[in-house]
Amino acid sequence: MKRILIVDDHSLVRFGLKVAIEKSFSECEADEAWNSDSAMALLKKNQYDLVLLDLAMPETDPGDLLHWMKNFHPETRVLVVSMNDERVFAKWCLQSGAHGYIEKDASPEELFTAINTVVAGRKYMSVDLTETIINETLTGGTSNPFDRLSPREYQVAMYLIRDYSLVQISEQLQVQYSSVSTIRRRLLEKLNVKEKKDLVQMAQLYHLT
Repeated sequence: MKRILIVDDHSLVRFGLKVAIEKSFSECEADEAWNSDSAMALLKKNQYDLVLLDLAMPETDPGDLLHWMKNFHPETRVLVVSMNDERVFAKWCLQSGAHGYIEKDASPEELFTAINTVVAGRKYMSVDLTETIINETLTGGTSNPFDRLSPREYQVAMYLIRDYSLVQISEQLQVQYSSVSTIRRRLLEKLNVKEKKDLVQMAQLYHLT
């Protein structure tokens, strides 16, 4: 019997994944955790074939959790299931020890394909992500999204991460408010994030905070 651990802070998401998995896979049992502490407690108690891991959970550093699982449970496969844009976060997750990445708005069929692929011992990436990585490799691109920013964009990003308002950033850099607003919009577009909280999370993943 396959044993799967679902780690997500939203109970409805855990319930939906549990029902779908146990209905679609024969001889499969799914347990639930909601942060790193509860996940680690279950991993210490039980042997899991697969962990379905969300990235954004309270009181949880996904990098630390992935590192811990990689060192203490290397036989357990990890599939990240996240709302975060795969073009920004997937490569970091794979480099940090995950074996696959899928966005939460993917189809059930794609989720089951990802699960089967990862459990079978292979890596899972979507077609779009695979193409992105190939293109970056061919063009000498970087895996750190912050390297895409200009020096001024990077400077504004660091102020935003430290919770400076646009007015405060304008005063610090001695540039017009409208210019700071434009730079903010441009850097968020380059990083493929929509809100400051996503920017902060990305900075944490790449150890910029």
